[in-house]
Amino acid sequence: MFERILFPTDFSEPSMKVLDYIPALQEAGTQEVILVHIIDSKDVTLIASGGQGFLGTVPDQETEAQRQLRGEIQHRIIDTRRALEKQGLRVTVRTPVGSPGKEIVAAADTEGTSLIVIGSHGRSNIRDRLLGTVSEYVIKNARQPVLVIKRDVVAGK
Repeated sequence: MFERILFPTDFSEPSMKVLDYIPALQEAGTQEVILVHIIDSKDVTLIASGGQGFLGTVPDQETEAQRQLRGEIQHRIIDTRRALEKQGLRVTVRTPVGSPGKEIVAAADTEGTSLIVIGSHGRSNIRDRLLGTVSEYVIKNARQPVLVIKRDVVAGK
């Protein structure tokens, strides 16, 4: 039923909880995972401007911060890809630059996925406390079913 799924991740704990659900998804027919890490265009601008953001200039040379970020992302992608492949799944990796919600929805359409499995942060404002703005955007705009994996709730917090 869900042969090809889209797994968007920012490598945070809530987004990586999706890995715990992979065996159940395989029982539902999952054979391939499209692993997507969106490089937020806002972050790229901030890093490129040396952290100044407003009225900062974008240097022609890649900064050390940009190199470190790119290297860290590549390592995390490789580790996540290997974890999925160890479970017998085919994995395709995509790293678009843009607005996370929009890029997730676009990737799901482009890749022809049958399900989007996304972790929920729920840490922005009160209205989005339980879900998270990216998850909410994806739910409202995706053509595919969306499975939202809630973050762990710790008692007293």
